[in-house]
Amino acid sequence: MSEQTLQINIETLDTSVVVTPDGDIDLSKSTELRAQLQPLLAQQPEKLVIDLHAVPYMDSSGLATLIEALQITRQHGKNFILCSLSEGVQSIIALSRLDAIFAIVSSRDEALAE
Repeated sequence: MSEQTLQINIETLDTSVVVTPDGDIDLSKSTELRAQLQPLLAQQPEKLVIDLHAVPYMDSSGLATLIEALQITRQHGKNFILCSLSEGVQSIIALSRLDAIFAIVSSRDEALAE
């Protein structure tokens, strides 16, 4: 079984940054996502949007990476929004009750308009 690398697209739009990972985010991939997020978090964009439409599965390490990014953005008074959650990701976030702490919207446009 060959390991697919996680493709991560990063777009800067005005004061917002949209990060779109493509692929499963599990223990082996969450470090890749964290490595991509850290320099973005250091720049302190007004809004960090994580578009998860292309992430069919995420485990607890992926969730931990998102929680860490959420905490950093909140420390700086910035916005952190998840959008376009796949069914698999939506169910794990709901099961872990993280839908109560994350700002989650249905589309990227909605996230950018917030």
